[in-house]
Amino acid sequence: MLLEDLHRADAETLALLEAAGAVAGVPLLTVACYRPSEVGDRLAKTLAQLAPRPPHRIALGGLPSDAVATVVTGMRTTVAPATLDAIAARTGGNPFYVWESARLLDGEGELVALSEVPQGVRDVLRRRLALLPDAALATMRLVSVMGTEADAALLVEAADADEETVLAGLDAALAADLLTEPGPGRVGFVHALVRDTVSTDLTGVRRARLHDRVAAVLRRHRPDDLAALAHHFARSGRAANAPLAVDYALRAAELAEQRYAHDAAVGLLAQAIDVHTAAAADPHAAPDATVSLLVRLLGAQIRAGATDAARHTRQRAVELAVRARRDDLVAAVYGAWTEPSPWRSRLEGLFDRTALARLERPAGDRSLDEETRARVLQVLADAVAGEDTTRARAAADAQLALARTSGEPKLLAAALMTSARLLPHEHHHEDRDPLVARLRLLASEHDLPAYRWVCEHLDAMTAAGRNDPAGVDRHTSEGLHLADRYEMLWARGINATTQAMLAAIAGRFTEAEERYAQADEPFRRVGAHHANGPRTWGLCTIRFTRGRTADIERSVREVHEAVGAPVSVAHALLLARQGRLDEARGISFPTAPVTDHLYGIELDYRSELALLCSDLDTAGLLVRHLLPLRNQFGGAAGAAYASRPLAHPLGDLYRLLGEETAAAEAYARAERVALAWHSPHHAAAARRAAAELTTSLGRHRSFAL
Repeated sequence: MLLEDLHRADAETLALLEAAGAVAGVPLLTVACYRPSEVGDRLAKTLAQLAPRPPHRIALGGLPSDAVATVVTGMRTTVAPATLDAIAARTGGNPFYVWESARLLDGEGELVALSEVPQGVRDVLRRRLALLPDAALATMRLVSVMGTEADAALLVEAADADEETVLAGLDAALAADLLTEPGPGRVGFVHALVRDTVSTDLTGVRRARLHDRVAAVLRRHRPDDLAALAHHFARSGRAANAPLAVDYALRAAELAEQRYAHDAAVGLLAQAIDVHTAAAADPHAAPDATVSLLVRLLGAQIRAGATDAARHTRQRAVELAVRARRDDLVAAVYGAWTEPSPWRSRLEGLFDRTALARLERPAGDRSLDEETRARVLQVLADAVAGEDTTRARAAADAQLALARTSGEPKLLAAALMTSARLLPHEHHHEDRDPLVARLRLLASEHDLPAYRWVCEHLDAMTAAGRNDPAGVDRHTSEGLHLADRYEMLWARGINATTQAMLAAIAGRFTEAEERYAQADEPFRRVGAHHANGPRTWGLCTIRFTRGRTADIERSVREVHEAVGAPVSVAHALLLARQGRLDEARGISFPTAPVTDHLYGIELDYRSELALLCSDLDTAGLLVRHLLPLRNQFGGAAGAAYASRPLAHPLGDLYRLLGEETAAAEAYARAERVALAWHSPHHAAAARRAAAELTTSLGRHRSFAL
């Protein structure tokens, strides 16, 4: 016999249960389910009568995480692990709440499902809340503005009632299983959906008054709880509290940065800016304070890897400074983007011309202080590196000279990083090694973990230039250790991309595609610009290598339409491979290749395109570009993506130009490079090309005879 929802049972049902419990000698199993928080007097009497039997009691908790995943994926098959974890935490594993959240996820998407309470759940919770006494509901409202948990002592002092009334309200809410006691002297909601329901039903006026009371209590008793003070003062509804809210937020953000909690710092600084902007009569009239706050936010976003948000912040700050005709503020804004962050991607397109013009002015302003000008020069070097290496190199040299004069460790570290990254692709070893060695020493002496990671990544790039895949793997593993230790998600994403590249070179294509997809996740989590870059570029390079261009035709076309020149060569090659030579010739692209981390890959693609189009003039130009890189694996020196040994396209071009001896030597070199990288498919491709060349030469000799 199964009795469900026994807490709602009438007298006759309870009498039946009591009678069943008294039966002896009959094979009867009685199962009764009830909610302990809703046990009334009648059910309590029945349970007391059954206690001597004694019954077997099972306390049901929430569904475990794997069961939550089963419920959610039954509604929507593709769900990120982080989303599943968030739903499990928000619902406490309550099956009904999980189901309703899954429905909301399927209908409205992740943002809504993780920030709003499903209507069905809200209705159920409101019914349970309506059963509480007024004191309990008032206490829960106060807890809801204090956070997921609250200190009972602070709660009592912040309440607008005497201690006994507050404690009675807590008792009722705890008995109703809406609050829990996570630790001595602390109370909290059983799960986030209860808190969100209580909080959502508060009027704006009531919520602000509660925040104001909590802020006053915290200021007296917890003056070091900076983040909480910033939070409550910002929401107190009092204009006079705005300076306090901003000050506490800035101090809390500084502490968060010291703990490498850059994402927390971003949230606190964004809050400070919102409060400052709302309180200012006209933020454009005196932009210094606003720009200063935006610069701090920009720096935190960069350190967190949130480059997409950082771009918007920089644009907002620059426009404010330009409107005020303050070149010094423009320089301060551009100079904020100098710390390690995800490298620029071609998916971002070339640097905006208007922004470049604004950047060039402070870069040439010798009246600026050394530190500001050095930082602006770094941004200029990065901005033009892909199009004008000579100019980028000059800016980097000027930055390094200023940094050495200043003696400021972080400024010098940034300059060393810039100079090492901008070295020509054919000179990895001789020139980069001393720069990295100096940077490594500086980062160790002054505890600069982001620059320690940069050293590992630069050494991985150098190892790639030396055809040392074991070295690439070793430095990447060491970089991952640093990324995990200091929560540098963007660095973790770059390292995952390098691991994917190694798998692709070795011919483990399925693993490579999976790793490129995994590399997207940390970039997506921090909000990096074009967070799908690893998946997009990784898939393209793998499909080009495997000759499966039809699989990526649509995506390459769409990216080309969105970005333009930086990816035009790949689109033209895709068309040429499909025999659509007229369309391929119709795509225009710059004469000189972009000299970024995809430089080697672009040279490879341009070479194949010239071969397919029988373009002898371009072939001759490309030979001169390829010769300095003939011992390298295309793209591997960027430690992200790769195509094939560059000696292979060099051999193809020599063959097109009728230089068979040079072609044979190039193919032999390509095979040696492939074998050094443990890449059997590329080694086999080089041998096939050499064999075809030999066969072709034999046919020509026979014909001549």
